[in-house]
Amino acid sequence: LTTGLLSEISSESDLPTVNLKVFTYAELDKATRNFALANRLGDGGPSHVFMGYIDERTCRAASLATGTPVAVKRLRTGSNLTHDEMLSVVNDLGRHVHWNLVKLIGYCLEEEHKLLVCEYLPNGSLEDHLFIPERLPLSWETRVRIAMDVARGLSFLHGQRIIFRDLKAANVLLDSAFNAKLSDFGYAKIIPGVDPSHTDPIFRTRASGIEGYLAPEFLATDQLTSAMDVYSFGVLLLELVSGRRAVQQTESGIEDNIVEWAQPNIGSRHLLDKIMDTKLREYSHEEAYEVVLIASECVGEKAQRPRMRKVLSALEQLCPSLVPATASSSSAPVASSSTTHELSFRTLPQLQCPPSNIVSSREALSPPGCCCQVI
Repeated sequence: LTTGLLSEISSESDLPTVNLKVFTYAELDKATRNFALANRLGDGGPSHVFMGYIDERTCRAASLATGTPVAVKRLRTGSNLTHDEMLSVVNDLGRHVHWNLVKLIGYCLEEEHKLLVCEYLPNGSLEDHLFIPERLPLSWETRVRIAMDVARGLSFLHGQRIIFRDLKAANVLLDSAFNAKLSDFGYAKIIPGVDPSHTDPIFRTRASGIEGYLAPEFLATDQLTSAMDVYSFGVLLLELVSGRRAVQQTESGIEDNIVEWAQPNIGSRHLLDKIMDTKLREYSHEEAYEVVLIASECVGEKAQRPRMRKVLSALEQLCPSLVPATASSSSAPVASSSTTHELSFRTLPQLQCPPSNIVSSREALSPPGCCCQVI
């Protein structure tokens, strides 16, 4: 939680109207066993995250034996977030509820104490499962379902005029059934209302986020659009397929960007094995090839990138058996025109590593004259 969501929210007139629990500091202190180190789950930007237990019916502090686990985010001492700003952030986060976003349960705002209480997801982050060698490798089906969940969450946010801006494996949390949810909205930006018949508004903000996930044009110009999230999603897809980090050091100590690393091997079925995670023992060669091509579309030239709702539609059409009945495309603003049934990733753009002049044909993904708009 940072001030990322505050610039377009009134700190006085937009106070919480959503149905959230207001916790006292004493309640959360008891729920987390005095914020014990043994209950610490990790750090989330300017906050520490602790495991806590509350009664599911009353939302009061409870014990390990009788309570429901929650994640308690405690802002570090010295946070410059004011009382009214905190209320504004809580109101906005609480208003946007979706199956693929981590649910906000309540908050505490008592003197210098500022805390958020969120649902707890027991399987931790996608980063842990992809990159910690001791973890059992995720199956191909699980990886595709996670990709769909992330696409569904981003598509919903874009429909609410919110750019996530910090998509990375560490911010994708997994529940007990490995359903994925987006977490940590510290860098998220609400874009002022725009006429959808026009192109993207010019919205500038200081480039921030994780190296390797940031779109090249954002680094070069600080111009923020939803196309940045699409690029980050393409990088995440490559991580899911390859098991490699967005940026990792080679044996010679040089940082290797996953987009640059994958580029020579995309577009040829015979070179697919050079991209695939060696820990994957069983997977559909055809599905994997198509997912890699989808990733290449997402990290291509900004003006040619598909919108997230079309990326989601393409993934669901590729693997319809993995689409849960309770979380279909209808949960996101998916286009209903016939173009959603004509998606083709056969014509490959060059991947956008450093900024370059790239030309590609993508009529099925982005109609002529349609840049990636926020809404």
